Amino acid sequence: MRSAFMVTNDFKIKQQDLTELNGDGNRDRGRNGEDLKEEMPSVLKILKENTIAKLVKGEVVVTFNKINGDKRVMTCTLQEGVVPEATKKDPASQKKVQKINEEVQVVWDVNAKGWRSFRWANVTEVASV
Repeated sequence: MRSAFMVTNDFKIKQQDLTELNGDGNRDRGRNGEDLKEEMPSVLKILKENTIAKLVKGEVVVTFNKINGDKRVMTCTLQEGVVPEATKKDPASQKKVQKINEEVQVVWDVNAKGWRSFRWANVTEVASV
């Protein structure tokens, strides 16, 4: 089975393909002409599914680039019993709020002891603790 890091690297390479125009100016095709519309979501889907499964079981170290360009390494989890129970005072803890944007994952930062989020497209590495 491929590691989440390998899947992440594959996703990053394909994402880079999308941002570099090929000869005919088509962003929907990779360097070798492959159709990335279908391939990209499946790679990202695998990364998300594998990472969320690890988050639910325990702590995971996620490395990603923040919106401002800074690199961030965060130890986080979604493990029941570790994350606080949802309250009306803390909307980030409510599942309904977490599902609004599929491009963003809300997690419990173990070190900061608070809810944080990251964009899946900006993830560079995922490792189990």
